[in-house]
Amino acid sequence: MDTALLLLALITCITLIVTMIEFHIGFRTILNLSKQTVLDEEQLPFISIIFSALNEERDIENALKTMLALDYPAFEIIAINDRSSDRTPAILDAYQTQYPHRLRVIHITELPKGWLGKNHALHIGAKHAKGDWLLFTDADVIMKTGLLKKAISYAVETHTDHLTIFEHHLRHPFWLKVFYLAHYLTYSLVVKPWRIRYAWSKKSLGHGSFNLVSKKSYIACGGHQAIAMECLDDLKFGQLLKQHGFRQDTVDGRDFIEREWYKTLPEMIYGLKKNSFAFYEYRLLPTLRDLVFAFIFYLWPVIAVFVCTGTLRWLNIINVALTIYMSVYIAKQYRLESKFAIFYPVSILLLLYTILNSVVSIYANKGVIWRGTHYSLDQLRNKSK
Repeated sequence: MDTALLLLALITCITLIVTMIEFHIGFRTILNLSKQTVLDEEQLPFISIIFSALNEERDIENALKTMLALDYPAFEIIAINDRSSDRTPAILDAYQTQYPHRLRVIHITELPKGWLGKNHALHIGAKHAKGDWLLFTDADVIMKTGLLKKAISYAVETHTDHLTIFEHHLRHPFWLKVFYLAHYLTYSLVVKPWRIRYAWSKKSLGHGSFNLVSKKSYIACGGHQAIAMECLDDLKFGQLLKQHGFRQDTVDGRDFIEREWYKTLPEMIYGLKKNSFAFYEYRLLPTLRDLVFAFIFYLWPVIAVFVCTGTLRWLNIINVALTIYMSVYIAKQYRLESKFAIFYPVSILLLLYTILNSVVSIYANKGVIWRGTHYSLDQLRNKSK
């Protein structure tokens, strides 16, 4: 047993060191958008900004104001009211009256069979878009004035077909920040966003707050119709484009785009209920595999420090120290206070609970309830049927 645990500690140590080396190299290759130069105005293409809104009266006005204030010469905004029952339609209609040449509002009252609501809404928005480029975003995203000019300039200069952006998350409650750390750690470890630009890599990415894609690429890959029943619409959208051979890239746009993704820890746990199991295509064995890996990689070294002795204890002390160092590095990359690194075991426990909660909830409900509609597990697993 001691030999097996010693080998496990050594493998964990080597994995942590190799991971940190890749993190240091990889993150440095991601451009900070503030350093991007802007093309001449005549080189800037027409862009259609498209977003879906369902009961977003809390955030939509602030977000819409920033979109309308963008200092870009040629763009339109297409807002899809997706069956809202609050003041969202009235807010959108009022702004359309005020900005008739910039904003177009489309109201959806029914959801066709075989579609998830957001995917269908974005599909409808794309059908009405006039732009050579489409920017899919969310109804709670705050954009700074220089965003579009710099983003499209980067995409055009680098011949990128699909550009997604790291946004800045507005985080206030303490325990929400603790949970975000686990999200950032596992996201960086699994996605490795610096790899998505390479054709040899299978890594792909899409952020719901900012998916900028050329219209010809969008049409060629089948658009949102090809991912009609995907809960993880943003990630699957990036995967779809990558699979069709289109060039994909990401930049650090946190000086230009921000959102309060979740306002409280319970809200985040509830919000991830539909997504966590979906990440594994609703397959139990891969989900359990990653849960075990997370326990061994993040949590066992902490336990071993207290229950083991001798060389094994010291190796796990090193592993804990390396994980704290990695957590500090990741926290800095995502503009989270470094002090939250010491809470990484609690953060990982919260993540594991959230994944298990998603699995139990989806099995208990025999599917996912999203935007007021129930989608059976069979539907979600057999998306083409």
